[in-house]
Order: sequence, then structure tokens, then C-alpha cells
Amino acid sequence: MAVARKGVEEKIKKVRLLIFDVDGVLTDGGIIYNDAGQELKVFDVKDGHGIKLLMRAGIDAAIITARESMVVSHRAANLGIELVYQGMKDKADALELILKKKVLDPREIGYIGDDVIDLPVMKRVGFSAAVADAVEEVKERADYVTTRPGGKGAAREVIELILKTQGKWDAVVGKYLA
Repeated sequence: MAVARKGVEEKIKKVRLLIFDVDGVLTDGGIIYNDAGQELKVFDVKDGHGIKLLMRAGIDAAIITARESMVVSHRAANLGIELVYQGMKDKADALELILKKKVLDPREIGYIGDDVIDLPVMKRVGFSAAVADAVEEVKERADYVTTRPGGKGAAREVIELILKTQGKWDAVVGKYLA
């Protein structure tokens, strides 16, 4: 069952940029290395399509991750995400870079995280979400906790919540229903 804090609807209505953590949010947190030492990650296709729907609705997407991986660069390029910050041990530094690049108030930004490294950003943005399998400290501080775990539709759940709350869902999925 999803958990939403009081007043979350008003926060969601202001979101113009949604930032995603990678490991544990866009993936299930597992990291696979092949014999050549190449890193592999599994991404949920519905999460990816959700990100495309989000951007079609006029809401920008960004990635902030503490790790560095060419896999993330490839996935971001595939989805058309231009704001990608990797190797960010202090994710609040990446948020500052985003705020310098985009003309946004922090209250117009949403963030989805799963671990304590995400808390500094979650505290600064207007809307924060935690995946169902996030650590307790993150779930306790999030505005919304998903029913789905990271890498298994949690990002899509938050995207649909935002688009439906902002009244944009029907417009972005309408062409598929016609």
C-alpha cells in the first residue's frame, strides 16, 4: 500500500523536474559484473516509458547517482535525459548544479531515492518519494512511499502519480487509447 503524507498533492502539483537515483530506484540495486569486469544493470522498461511520458508532458527528468557507469550514460541517452550527474558522493552538490542550470525553485523539483545518501536532496526539494524497499530512514522522511520496489515499477508509479495529480495523464496517454 502506498503511503502519502498530508499535503502531498499540493507539492506534486508544483513539480517541473523529477530527479531519479539509479541503483535501488531505476534498478533493483543489483550490480552484475561479467568476466571482463564490465558492469551490467537491469532497468524496467515500464519505468523507462514512464520517463518518456513524463518528458512529453513537459516535466524534465534528471539522474543523480553516486556511482559512475557507462550503463547509466547509455540508458540516459536512450531515454533523452540530458541532466546526468554521476560519481556524486554528495548528491546535494549535483542538486546545486541543476539549480544553476535550470531556472527552478527547489519546491518545483521532485526526487526519488532509496538510501541515506539521498536524504540531503530529499530534504531540499519540494516533493520526495521513496521506493517500497528503501531503508527506513528514507521512507520515514519521504512525502510518498511507493507500493513497488526499486527497479520494478516504482519510478513509473511516481510518474503516474505526478501526471494524474497535475491533470496531464489523459493527454499523454490519449494517443495510445484513440
